[in-house]
Amino acid sequence: MQFDYLDPKQIKLELAPDGMVRALLPDRCGMEVQVLRAFPLSHERQFITLRDGKNEELGMVESLDDLDSDSVALAEAELRRRYFLPKITGILAATERFGSSQWEVETDRGPRTLSTGVVNEAISEIAPGRYLITDSDGNRFEIPKLSELDIASRARFLGKA
Repeated sequence: MQFDYLDPKQIKLELAPDGMVRALLPDRCGMEVQVLRAFPLSHERQFITLRDGKNEELGMVESLDDLDSDSVALAEAELRRRYFLPKITGILAATERFGSSQWEVETDRGPRTLSTGVVNEAISEIAPGRYLITDSDGNRFEIPKLSELDIASRARFLGKA
């Protein structure tokens, strides 16, 4: 697969009057631009794809940090909106019954109650000590570092409490 890498010094992202993102490139203007991560879980600031409103790829930016500060701010806002991923900061309760699990958790976005199906299908270790929990509605929640949770939360996560 061939990627068309864009020169970050020749890109300007801005909000159009209709509130949509547009990309000003040397040879064209992309309208209704989507800002996407090629690797959303492992490379959050690298390999950023820009697609226009017709879902045609405008190109890829190797690193967000190479764009001008206004474009970075707009791209980051779009990525936060698209990749909403609350981080679990504590597990208050975890119960399993009839093949499903109920979780009471604290997140960086406030308290949440999660229902998941079979635990081994709902939890993925995406890096050593980093977990992704997908609830029954398809919402995703991240535990960035299991070792940073309190002892009781770790025990509940590991099913020992």
